[in-house]
Amino acid sequence: MQRRIAKRLSALAVAVACLGLSAGLWANEEFQARILKAGGADADAARKIIISIESYSTTEEIKQLKETLYNGGYEPFMRAFRGISKGYIRPVGGRGVKVTIHAAHSHQTEKGRQILIFCERQSWDVQAMKSFDRRFSFMVIELNINKKGNGDGKFFEQANIRFTIQDTVEIEGYNSPPQQLFGVSLLK
Repeated sequence: MQRRIAKRLSALAVAVACLGLSAGLWANEEFQARILKAGGADADAARKIIISIESYSTTEEIKQLKETLYNGGYEPFMRAFRGISKGYIRPVGGRGVKVTIHAAHSHQTEKGRQILIFCERQSWDVQAMKSFDRRFSFMVIELNINKKGNGDGKFFEQANIRFTIQDTVEIEGYNSPPQQLFGVSLLK
C-alpha cells in the first residue's frame, strides 16, 4: 500500500515538474517591433522596440487586482498594479526608458495568437514633453502573431482598461488613435 502511494506521489511530482518547466519556457518570450517616431525632424523614421514578457497574468492575479479596485478604490489598485512585473518594453539604441509590463494575456486566434500587454501610462522617450489626459492612465500594446512568430500590432499610448467576467483585462477605450506596430517578430 505504501509503495503504491509512493509511486503515485512520485509520478505526480514528475508531472508537476514537467508542467512547471513547460509553462516557464512558454512564458519567457521576447518580441521586436518597429513604431514610427512621433513629431520632430525624423518623424518618418521608425524606432525599434523590444517587448520582453517574462510571464503572463494568472486568473488569480487578475481576481486580486479586481477585488482591490472594487473594495479599496483607485489608489490601492494602482499601488497593487505597479507592484506586479511581467516584463518590460524598451527602445533599442539611443535614449529611452524601460517601461514595466504589469499585466499580459495571450490567447489563440484562427491565425495564431493575440497578446495584450498593459503598462502604466508613461513615455519611454525621455525627450518627449507630452501632456496626458488623467482619465486614460494606461498604455496598451496589442500584438497579432501568426504561427511562424511574425505579425503586427497596435500601440495605445493613452488608454483605459476594464476587467472581464473571465478574469482577464481588456482595453475599454483610448484618448488618441493607436500607432501601428510593424515588423513584429518573435525573437525567443
